[in-house]
Amino acid sequence: MANKKILILIPITMMLLGCKSEMLDSNAGELSPAAKSLIRDALAPFAADTLIDHHTHIVGLGGSGSGIEINSDMRSVTHPIKLTRFSYFMDAAGVTEDAKADEEYLNKLMLQIAGFPVHFKILGLALDRHYLENGEIDEDETEIYVPNQYLFDLSRLFPEHILPAISVHPYRKEAVSELEFGAAQGARVVKWIPNAQGIDPSSEQCDPFYEAMVRLDMVLLTHAGVEYAVDSGGRQHLGNPLLLRRALDAGVKVIVAHCAVAGEALDIDDPEQGKQDNFSLFLRLFDDPQYEDLLFADISAMTLLNQIGEPLKVMLSRSDLHHRLLYASDYPLPAVTILNSNAALSHLDYLDADIVPALNEIQNRNPLLYYLVLMRSIKHPESGDQFSEDLFRNKIP
Repeated sequence: MANKKILILIPITMMLLGCKSEMLDSNAGELSPAAKSLIRDALAPFAADTLIDHHTHIVGLGGSGSGIEINSDMRSVTHPIKLTRFSYFMDAAGVTEDAKADEEYLNKLMLQIAGFPVHFKILGLALDRHYLENGEIDEDETEIYVPNQYLFDLSRLFPEHILPAISVHPYRKEAVSELEFGAAQGARVVKWIPNAQGIDPSSEQCDPFYEAMVRLDMVLLTHAGVEYAVDSGGRQHLGNPLLLRRALDAGVKVIVAHCAVAGEALDIDDPEQGKQDNFSLFLRLFDDPQYEDLLFADISAMTLLNQIGEPLKVMLSRSDLHHRLLYASDYPLPAVTILNSNAALSHLDYLDADIVPALNEIQNRNPLLYYLVLMRSIKHPESGDQFSEDLFRNKIP
């Protein structure tokens, strides 16, 4: 219940505060010795490694010819919650001019990557449109469209730093051929947000798609749990982690974003039990030995104010699962300061109080780097358990 209250208050608070970015340019003066020391200590074990953020959104407004499309509701004062939510994400990511939104978003992102003291790559995410079961596009229900081609272009422009993840809706008539084309371009990951895109992962319509994914050795990175960042129009049930069994049973490798930390869903294994929290449903799958080599998850967004709690404690303490977890940030969320409070994390004993000022400094300067340092610093409030070093080295399975 507390999380639901926070979620109601956050859009209202955003409107009251205004949509202002606190992020400074990466070259805007020196970091303090304490901040430099925190970064150095957090990343010292990875000097010889290439670290990857496996969940980085690429967004804009399409003015550069990127092909990005944004639903008009998200830019209209007649839809204040949608407008405020999207504007805050864009402003937090450094966008100040609509006409240059694509370039500003990308430039700010690349500045942050350049600020890493180790070699760093991102898995940039495309996002397909919402499709109906008959294979037709539903423009009204499509909030954001980020085309696969844009990710291919960026990965060629920045081959040392951007890996492309495509997004293909399985109801599309040409879904399999689009998947094959993406694989031929070097993509290994397919991104879904079922709640927003109208995808039922348990539908038999997905079977040909799953068969093609296995044949092409592609990996499904899918949101699970309730979706808050993109409007899901009464389709939150599609985020039920148990719906992913069909993909897993078909042999598809699946990465569950955020470990399905948000909200509740019907326990379809035992409907008489009613709704259970999505994280417990996810953990049921994760602990099933038959999915040991198929089911993975990323640790993005688990420290957000509206999602912090038992799931993070469990995943910190379950070192036996860390080899199946991937580092990820869900950028631009780390740049949205209202959702990220180091002081609150310290108050809840997830962080040592003495590093909070340095973390705040890094967060204001480089949110992408901040989230990695944060996840290297976070600890279990009671046991002190932390995410293992090897977790941060894990790559796409």
